[in-house]
Amino acid sequence: MISGRFRRWLVGTLVIALFASACTFGEETTEGGDGRDGGAGALTLRMWAHRSASFNQAIRDSARAYEADHPNVTIELETFAYDDYIQTLQTALPAGNVADILHMFGTWACTYTDFLEPVPESVVSLSDAEEAFYPGPLGGYVCDGTLYGLPQESNLEYGATLVNTAMADAAGAETGGWSTWDEFIADARQMAVIQDGVVTRAGYHFTAGDGLAHSFLSLILQAGGNYLNEDATAFTFNTPEGEEALTLLKSIVDAGATDPVLYNDVDNWVGDCYFTELCAMGLVGPWAVADYAGDYPQIVEDTVYSKLPSLENESFVADSGWGLTVPAGTPNADVAWDFVRFSALDAETASQWNITSGTLPALIENAEDPARDELIAAFPHFETWFEVLPNARFVGQLPDRDRLYYNIIYNHGLAALRGDETIPEALQAMETEANETFG
Repeated sequence: MISGRFRRWLVGTLVIALFASACTFGEETTEGGDGRDGGAGALTLRMWAHRSASFNQAIRDSARAYEADHPNVTIELETFAYDDYIQTLQTALPAGNVADILHMFGTWACTYTDFLEPVPESVVSLSDAEEAFYPGPLGGYVCDGTLYGLPQESNLEYGATLVNTAMADAAGAETGGWSTWDEFIADARQMAVIQDGVVTRAGYHFTAGDGLAHSFLSLILQAGGNYLNEDATAFTFNTPEGEEALTLLKSIVDAGATDPVLYNDVDNWVGDCYFTELCAMGLVGPWAVADYAGDYPQIVEDTVYSKLPSLENESFVADSGWGLTVPAGTPNADVAWDFVRFSALDAETASQWNITSGTLPALIENAEDPARDELIAAFPHFETWFEVLPNARFVGQLPDRDRLYYNIIYNHGLAALRGDETIPEALQAMETEANETFG
């Protein structure tokens, strides 16, 4: 199953039109139009990335800025549709037929450590990286105590929810957050519309693949439990904390705030649902606002993110997000790593990357003024996310993240919410199937 994050990227006609073929930076160099000699000392680096209009533009800007400071260097970008990129990495990395720089989703990185270069100490040490980056985005690139890449974004899908302020005001509901889940569920039910027993507008849509998985795992943490054993070799879902988490999620459904038969990852997907006003609140990361803004400007104007209530603590899970890695054996690896350093560790470059891509910063420095103010000025809906960023905890090194999220937690979680499985049955099935992914 394709993550909702990439759904519109894969089908958007603008993206297809702009990026149906590989994008190349430094075209002036190829044509000899910028004064570079293109002769002795000239160096071309290839870079691969998944296809996304905003991300590709952000990479383009970073590459051109680097080229301006290094006139002998040209960076050529090849882009791939998301599913194709996954398959390309799986085959090309073991074969050694790969670009010099890879834009990689951090949660994948430890899968490929046999084929990636560790980050050189001359670029940044692990201890210094831990000081510079939030633990959520950095965590995916740390494998058995070794750093294999640098993150560029904090990828949050939990911690705050989209709220349509016009709908909330009409229903007398809050838009500034809730102190308890009872208060939240009451408002979600108040914003839902039910006609002849059918939910025609969901008060809160959390039952897409990412939303359901992140909700379930985060609530386990907040209840004081964990979904992995101490040495991260087994999943532990069938626990009192797992039962508390899934029971809470089912209570949202039982209250009439949504119907997981009608609102899920296939029907009325959360982003489409929210921006077409079929949902009053929706659990999806801040990337969604920028992604839908061009088509739904009025909805964006009426949109805020509000902080979700917590249980015993405020921790929640996050994927590592997108960042930069260098394959093993890359010629001119020193220049490749210098570009990675420039893109991810230089605060100004990293901040501009976040602004162009519409993402939250991975660098702690860029969550503080003045970079924070600049990001909020560009994306007012980011303000609440800056409050919760420090609470994000990397989801962990999972043997098969996508299978866990979209085939196991989603399928059995949805079955429990629909009443097709009991909560104990769903938890046991999740635990059994998830532990099979360790092989």
